[in-house]
Amino acid sequence: MKELFASLQRVPMTQARHLVLLDTCFVIDLAEKRKLHKLSHVPLAITSFNLEELEHVARRLHDKTKEELRHFFKQHPDMTVVDVPVHPGERETEHSFVEGIDASLLQKVPDASDAVLIAAAIVTKSNVLTKDKHHLFTAQLENYLHAYDIQVWKEWKDLNH
Repeated sequence: MKELFASLQRVPMTQARHLVLLDTCFVIDLAEKRKLHKLSHVPLAITSFNLEELEHVARRLHDKTKEELRHFFKQHPDMTVVDVPVHPGERETEHSFVEGIDASLLQKVPDASDAVLIAAAIVTKSNVLTKDKHHLFTAQLENYLHAYDIQVWKEWKDLNH
């Protein structure tokens, strides 16, 4: 899968705009349910951070889920990878990156690794699809992001409203 991910179009975070950023847990959830095919007709993107997370956890996924992921990324060669200057597991760098985007964001999303996606959404003015109900899909965060004109959705169907 590494080669497949490497073939995706990459764009610097400072140049990406108005996308739908996919959280790792969202992609895996749809792959497990065999519903990744529903993601189309919108400018989809994933951060390099989330793609690295996906690559790391993919080894532990069921073979059918991995197959669904491969098929999805082959069918979406136009998916944009938004390059962010941080990598999973680098806690201090994650924290610094998020604080550099919005110093109060870690008060809303206490886990810096989750906050990286929201920080990237703020910079790129992009919406987010996630299944993370504890940190990313909360009313408090939704209200906070209203000032940035960013929405966080937990279901694909929410995109159409």
